[in-house]
Amino acid sequence: MSAPHLPALLAPEPSLATLKTRPWGGDRLAALKRAPASIARPIGESWEFSTLADSESMVDGQRLCACLGRPLPFLAKLLDTAHELSIQVHPDDDPVTGALGKEEAWVVMGADRGARVLAGLRAGIDAATFTAAVRRAVADPAHGPGLVDLLESIPVQAGTIVLVPAGTVHAVGSGILLAELQQPVDLTLRLFDYGSGRELHVDAALQAARAGAKATVWRPGDAAARLTGKHLTLDVLPPGSHHRRAIGDELVMPFAGTVDVSTNGARHQLAAGELRLATRGLDYTITLAPGAGAVIGTIDTAAR
Repeated sequence: MSAPHLPALLAPEPSLATLKTRPWGGDRLAALKRAPASIARPIGESWEFSTLADSESMVDGQRLCACLGRPLPFLAKLLDTAHELSIQVHPDDDPVTGALGKEEAWVVMGADRGARVLAGLRAGIDAATFTAAVRRAVADPAHGPGLVDLLESIPVQAGTIVLVPAGTVHAVGSGILLAELQQPVDLTLRLFDYGSGRELHVDAALQAARAGAKATVWRPGDAAARLTGKHLTLDVLPPGSHHRRAIGDELVMPFAGTVDVSTNGARHQLAAGELRLATRGLDYTITLAPGAGAVIGTIDTAAR
């Protein structure tokens, strides 16, 4: 592995390894990332910053791990959903084996009218009721609407932020473009997929699910805030100029208007969905005009 560069603000370079064909994908990522015709449509995911094997991102014409001189402590994606994703769950960290779980956060970049996500069981729904509904829906997908009705429905628009703890039953609805920040693990346990025929992992998913797990939601118009999970932190920036020094790697996620980032004598103007990686040690200033919005995402590899 080559020696790391000086701290920098990095832009992702799409590649065959990081643009992912998905049955639920839409057409926005193909346009946003100028995807070559050789990549089958629909494109549902762009792994913007990843050092996972076989899905490593490119920056500055080289692999991200070589550029950093180390693995990245998180995984950052863009998702575009023309159809609903499966009802699913991600496991938590395993204290016995040391295997990482998957806490994640979504920052919505664009959403059709009426778009929603599902995250957590509705109040009053216990594990036994939910388990029975899952078994019915898996046996007969006609019972799928009854299962969906047990989950908390969260309307979303550009700028909505949802922090999803590991163990939370969830699904992303249709008509949404979002940025996802997560622990660097590619592990999804599907409970129900609307009779698609894709593999389900019902028993493992039910074991990983926590009936009391709930998402934390921030909506446009709420006061600027810090959302904190077991590992992830998301700082919602108010309008104005903010000087930062990246203690660890930071994901810059503009979601509205034009966001200016100045560093090392250069100025970068970013639109919604143009993610950047501020590598640790970087001094930078991020400026938001009225109406602009951005989130800075970081990860603490040790559980809080």
